[in-house]
Amino acid sequence: MAWIALEGVRFFGYHGYYEEESVLGTEFVLNVYVEFDPDKRMNRDRLEAAVNYESLYRSCSNVMRGPRKKLIETLAIEICRAVKSNHPSVIRVKTKVQKNHPPLGGRVDASWTEFEL
Repeated sequence: MAWIALEGVRFFGYHGYYEEESVLGTEFVLNVYVEFDPDKRMNRDRLEAAVNYESLYRSCSNVMRGPRKKLIETLAIEICRAVKSNHPSVIRVKTKVQKNHPPLGGRVDASWTEFEL
């Protein structure tokens, strides 16, 4: 088995439970870890034998830039599902979605959730 990851992927988005979040927006940071089964072509240095980072980024971006979600847990679950559905060689996906400076009435650097599928 092999792993690849994208860490510190930043998006500005309007996801959140409160209406002001849909107006003001905030920065989200995403880490995604993908386990896959490399086939014999991996020894030939061929992109189609691996999980393409650009394609992985697109799967994440489509969710993050898609329709507004109220919960970051929903974002994490949908990212895992999108990655698995767009990359047949993926065995397992783990993602961490972090919302910077959530509006909680005081100074909070970030809130986050992890999900694995």
